[in-house]
Amino acid sequence: MRANAAEVAEVWNSARRVVEDAEVSAWLASRGLNAGDVDDRGLARVLPEGALLPRWARFMGQAWSQSGHRLVVPLWSDMGALASLHARSVRPDVQPAHKAASPAGAEVRGLVMADALGLRMLERGALADGIPASELVARNGLWVMEGLPDFLTRATDYSDADEAAPAVLSVLSGSWSPAIAARVPDGTTVAIETHQDAAGDRYARTIAASLTGRCRLKRDNTGRAE
Repeated sequence: MRANAAEVAEVWNSARRVVEDAEVSAWLASRGLNAGDVDDRGLARVLPEGALLPRWARFMGQAWSQSGHRLVVPLWSDMGALASLHARSVRPDVQPAHKAASPAGAEVRGLVMADALGLRMLERGALADGIPASELVARNGLWVMEGLPDFLTRATDYSDADEAAPAVLSVLSGSWSPAIAARVPDGTTVAIETHQDAAGDRYARTIAASLTGRCRLKRDNTGRAE
């Protein structure tokens, strides 16, 4: 069962802009990210410290707003619907195993992070000028990342005015699905840049298997996209 959709929307809509929070802006800077770039693209928001949250927005018994997991990004369904949230701790002393948090007791299988073009692709929508998003993705390509930091990095690599910028998605464990793959237009160049470890390799194989034969896949022997 997924987190309650109405609660997800309420938490996301009540969160603050990343540029308004010094701690989160500093964390982003420590990862080579500019808070203004993240904010301009609407990629992430910030939970106010001590904010009241639904029961699923917890990590080890504490609300995300108390545990330090205050940086949140949306998780989208294959239809482009806001379905859940993923949270990241911004505390400098957090243990590696405690950095990321998904909703407690709620699954995120089949949900991905997406930039604006990636979201339009999932929705099978059109851009402001009427061009179908699928047409632009087929022309410009798609990056598939793993996790929140790599997603924010790749999604801010390009100017938001760059007409040649590719779409960007990012996966967690169980994110990729045949339904997500079906949204990727035929002929798209897909660069798979999951982590260089056993889990990342599994994700890459799953993604590649779902797209082989109709998309051009790019991934080198080190586990990084070319």
